[in-house]
Amino acid sequence: MRAFRRLSLYLVPLLLMACSALLPLLFTTINDQRVLGQIHIRTLEDQGGGQTASYSMIDKMHLLYEKSMGSPNIVVVQNTQLSGAEMKKLGAECLAELERLSEAKVLPGLADGLSNSGYEGSSFTVYDTTKPERVVTFYAITMPVNSYRISFTMDAETHTIYELNINSDAEALAIDIGNAYLHWQTYTGLTLVTSDAEASAGELIRPRAPDSQVEPLAIHKYTDGTHSVSYSFFLANDGKQFTIILSSP
Repeated sequence: MRAFRRLSLYLVPLLLMACSALLPLLFTTINDQRVLGQIHIRTLEDQGGGQTASYSMIDKMHLLYEKSMGSPNIVVVQNTQLSGAEMKKLGAECLAELERLSEAKVLPGLADGLSNSGYEGSSFTVYDTTKPERVVTFYAITMPVNSYRISFTMDAETHTIYELNINSDAEALAIDIGNAYLHWQTYTGLTLVTSDAEASAGELIRPRAPDSQVEPLAIHKYTDGTHSVSYSFFLANDGKQFTIILSSP
C-alpha cells in the first residue's frame, strides 16, 4: 500500500502535466474539424489599388497596332474559330456596325445592300507582358456580299470596327475617297488633328512596297483629347480595293 502511494505521488503530477499539454491540442483539433465543415464568407476591405482598368478606344487601337508590328512585349492568343451559331449571334452586331459605316459614308454603296449571311470569323486576345492587366479581345470578320468582300477587325467589347478592307470583283468602288478621312472621323467619334502643313489633305504616304496599282492617299492623325493614333487610307487595284489601316500609335 505504501509503495502504491509513493507511485501515485509520481504518477499524478505526470498525468497532470500530460493533460495540460494534450488538452489544447485536442480542443484545437475539434475546433478545426468544426470549422472545416462550414463555409465562411468575409467581405474584404477595399485597399484602394484594385480598380478595374478601363481602356479607351485609342488605348485598344495602340494595342492592335503593336500586335501588327510584332512588338516583343505583345502576346497574341488565337482563339478558336467561331462556330456557325456564334457567328449567327454576332452577325447582328456586325451588320449594325457596317450599317453605321454606311451611314457615315465609309462604305461604298453596295448594289444589293448588306446581308447578315455568309459571315466568317475568329477571335484573338492581345496581352501586353509589361502590363499584364492590359488585355483586349478582337474579332477578325470576313463577309462576302455578291461581288464584294469586306473584312474588318472589330472590338469584341464595343463592336467598334478599327480596321477595314473592301475588295470588289467587278467595278471600281463607288466611294468618296477624297473625304474618307472625314467620314472615318464621323464614324469613330475621334477628332481629326490638323496642322498648317496638312490642313486638309494630310501627309501623303507611299505604299509599303512598290506597287503601281496602289495610289498614294494620305495618313491622318486622330485624337480623343489625350492620346492620338494615325490611320492610312489606301486605294488599290484600279479603285477596286479600299483599305483603312492603323499606321502608328
